[in-house]
Amino acid sequence: MTPIDRLNRELLSLMQLPIRERMFEFAGLITEYMATQHIKPVVVGGLAVELYTLNHYTTHDIDFISSGWEKFDQLLTKELGFSRTAREWYHEDLEIAIEIPASHLEGNEEKVVEIELKSGRSIFVISVEDIIIHRLESVLVSNVLFPEDHEDYQWAYRMFLLHRDDLIDHAYLRAEAVKSGTDKWIENWQLAEQ
Repeated sequence: MTPIDRLNRELLSLMQLPIRERMFEFAGLITEYMATQHIKPVVVGGLAVELYTLNHYTTHDIDFISSGWEKFDQLLTKELGFSRTAREWYHEDLEIAIEIPASHLEGNEEKVVEIELKSGRSIFVISVEDIIIHRLESVLVSNVLFPEDHEDYQWAYRMFLLHRDDLIDHAYLRAEAVKSGTDKWIENWQLAEQ
């Protein structure tokens, strides 16, 4: 059995899973396959927020930062039955959309976290500090009158509260906040914790 045949067989078994688990396990399948191509996709965006908020946030797609866009396109459209639009690939039966917004991670590659899934496969996920900063940057560019009411601000704050005592490297978070112009919020959150 070829790796593609095995991947298609595994894909069929994912259809029995609830959508959240299906998305994570699909990301694991893709990560495992792309490793054979010397490509390391990193989960960012909504699925990372979903992970770090313990499934309180819900997303409808998987965003990967990865090189090898052409290999993704070949695999997804030619081998796995996804259809492609201008920005994403979609599999109707799996109800999974994939997007690769960039090939370079905006964050610290050394802080990328490897998560082992129920299946034993792994995915690589942007660090909680970097996804917090990304969400706050989204608030900055939206230029809203009350930024603390913005949905992305709320999710960033929830991730901070959930992980302030375990995953967060506070010195790194502060340094990245200064670089991104989001330091006033991070400083307020950290001061409130003292």
